[in-house]
Amino acid sequence: MPSDIFIYIVLMSVAGVLNIFIGIYAYAKRRSFLGSHTFIFISFFSSIYTFGHAFELSSQSLEMIVLWTYFQYLGLPYIAPLSLMLVLQYIRKDKYLTSRNRFFLLLIPIITTMLVLTNHLHHQFYQTVYLRNDGTPMIDFVIGPWYIVHGSYTFGCLLAGGVLLLSYWKQTKSTYWKQIFVLLLGLYLPMISSFLYLLGYTPYGMDPVPIVMSVTSFLYIWAFMSTNILELAPIARGLIFDSMRDGVLVLDPSQRIVDFNDAAKRIIGDKLNDKKIGENIHSLWQENELNTFLFPSIDHLNHKEEFELEWSGLNSYYQIRSTPVKNKSGFIVGSTIVIADITEQRQLYQKLEQLAYTDGLTGILNRKTFIDRSNTIIKQMHKDGISSSLIIFDIDHFKAINDKYGHRMGDEAICHVVSICQKFLQPSDLFGRYGGEEFVICLPSTTLHEAGEYAEAIRRSIENTPFERENKKIPITASFGVTHANKDIVIEDLLSYADKALYKSKHSGRNIVHLAQTNIVYHRGDQLMIKT
Repeated sequence: MPSDIFIYIVLMSVAGVLNIFIGIYAYAKRRSFLGSHTFIFISFFSSIYTFGHAFELSSQSLEMIVLWTYFQYLGLPYIAPLSLMLVLQYIRKDKYLTSRNRFFLLLIPIITTMLVLTNHLHHQFYQTVYLRNDGTPMIDFVIGPWYIVHGSYTFGCLLAGGVLLLSYWKQTKSTYWKQIFVLLLGLYLPMISSFLYLLGYTPYGMDPVPIVMSVTSFLYIWAFMSTNILELAPIARGLIFDSMRDGVLVLDPSQRIVDFNDAAKRIIGDKLNDKKIGENIHSLWQENELNTFLFPSIDHLNHKEEFELEWSGLNSYYQIRSTPVKNKSGFIVGSTIVIADITEQRQLYQKLEQLAYTDGLTGILNRKTFIDRSNTIIKQMHKDGISSSLIIFDIDHFKAINDKYGHRMGDEAICHVVSICQKFLQPSDLFGRYGGEEFVICLPSTTLHEAGEYAEAIRRSIENTPFERENKKIPITASFGVTHANKDIVIEDLLSYADKALYKSKHSGRNIVHLAQTNIVYHRGDQLMIKT
């Protein structure tokens, strides 16, 4: 046996051992990488192929050489289609790997194995197999029709896998280029070597693919050690990183952008793109042509502590969190910024807040909120030496409306009165529902007589704007009591004074405004203040 062939056998044996090692490693990492099971089968079938070829070269008789040649086809036909499957999984196209499609991908390899093992019966794969006459323990053969089918299919799978990887290379970030390059070598080096073998350009006319596979095995081991190809493959990134609802940006220790997911791009906008990879995160804070920030400034981004803030975009709310990333030694190696869309939570909170502070029917302040806020305003006004006033009123004969037209119509009548009052309100005024058909208005910086005129204007508007529903006009009036805070007084006492004035209005014939602690009323239909 020539020494070159012996070295060749040793190298092939090493390749077989390396493939077993790679398969074991892939099995140990099977939960980290969706394509690990495919990779395990590739390693297993590659070991069969390389060991079979090594035993073929070490055999001396035609029978043993043919036996080990056939043994190789228990693994060789499956490597190319499995490699194509691995590429599809790697580039996140595994949805096409249905059970039916997997079967069709492996159908030709299965037929190839069966035809090789039964070749002596039909000679469809090898028409003739014979020993060389140059003294080397190797065979030559005349190919059959299925050999052409098998070779074409193998080349087609490897070529398709390479094209898919090259197209994906353009889309992905530079972080994963090493991995793609290794996978490309794993596909194209055996394909090129096999092509040279068929053209007769290899030493001793030997099949160089097993030796090339030892090279690719070393490349895979290097990839495991330097790029963590199984743990950091884009398949894991695609299924987890890009499918997250939250936007994520990954930064290096110098606050440069290393990676980001689709959600981050969607939230931040076109300002964040692949060209930003390698740029400082603060480049996103620059102003646009409208002089508005595309994203909130994070001045205290220093990797030393976690922080959290909220950002309001157009009808959207986001929570931004930054967290340092540490290695096993505890050193900070970067950070992540997570942008969570909390619009739904914020809207729900606002709705709950509104329910807590407002009346469910009318949308104005409820009793408790009105009292709390009015008390604060009145005390502040008194402290500043400014008078404040309070109006309390209720709808006249409201029970009769309910009894005659029903409670639904009564509710609509209440909302009708509220809509009239809101036309008179100033931004600083407080308007609340005090009871069923009873309402209160707090008027900061308003004297008693100003409040009386204010109440009279509302009273006239209610009287002159009948409630119309279902082709019915329902006349509505209201009685008013007005008071003011000219001393340090609590809201409860002020409401009591206003309520007594309201009581006088009701007992004076209703549809009247009465000022507390005075004999002043606004008679129905009058616009002037009259003493009685």
